Amino acid sequence: MTTNKVDNQAASKTDSRPARGGMSVRAARALVYVTSLVFVAMAAVPTRAAELVYPTADGTLADGGVFGSFDGVVDNCNWEFERIGVSGAVTLSTETPASSVEHRMVFEYDLRAVNLTPPVEATLSFTRRGASVFPFPDVTLEVYSYPADLAESPDDFSAQPAIFQGAFVVPAGQSPTIEVLDVSAVVTAALSGAKRVAFRFQIDSGTLHPSNQVFIDALDSEPDTKPFLTIGSALAGDVDGDGDVDLDDYAVFSECMAGPDASPAPSSPAVSATDCVWAFDSDADADVDLHDLTEFLGFLAGD
Repeated sequence: MTTNKVDNQAASKTDSRPARGGMSVRAARALVYVTSLVFVAMAAVPTRAAELVYPTADGTLADGGVFGSFDGVVDNCNWEFERIGVSGAVTLSTETPASSVEHRMVFEYDLRAVNLTPPVEATLSFTRRGASVFPFPDVTLEVYSYPADLAESPDDFSAQPAIFQGAFVVPAGQSPTIEVLDVSAVVTAALSGAKRVAFRFQIDSGTLHPSNQVFIDALDSEPDTKPFLTIGSALAGDVDGDGDVDLDDYAVFSECMAGPDASPAPSSPAVSATDCVWAFDSDADADVDLHDLTEFLGFLAGD
């Protein structure tokens, strides 16, 4: 299985590498101050570096084909995901007027349990694969957000306003590939308002080929296969997601700092290595070291 990541991590770094950038006088004073308070109770500090959210409403909606006229109005709704029929298929076929059909997939997310202060960083992760029947061409899969009501409704097929979030070219026969789409703006807006968000997967309506199909992996029996949101604080160093960088965050940082090329190994059960890297790895090299400390102290001091 292939994974397309948002960010690439640096390949290597030596222990002798000096930290990039100098520490300001203000940051140095902050270091002395916070070091005097390092004996904060680590287990008492809540960490919310990243929260995963899975859909609460989802389905495959069809217009045309054997279900009715191909006219932009939904004719059939399948609210179950199994390994049969067109479940999981995103299709646009216009070979003949009588057989023209479009399948779209929709996923809606309830954000009321997300305990993070906006703005946030958010990604939508999903697994897609190419159609196994030839001669399907390379297909452009588009992702739109739309107003969510957390209900499985035929209106989801064309609900407006629809905001374009991204597009992916999927070759025919492509093996399962994980895509990670940045949806920070729409999720931040949702957390600041209705506390819900929805995404629709559909084929590019401007395609010139009459037969287009791609599959999105999603099974009701295996909920973790469905497209999911990863949401974390957009404020660097804010490991507890409360909208600021303070001594609570420093207490967690001290648990995470392991040095160059070393995976964080916090002793507190409240902190994971993933929490450490998400919140404190400022140079995306998969560790928490002196360079990250310098950056963090700048955030702590307000530089």
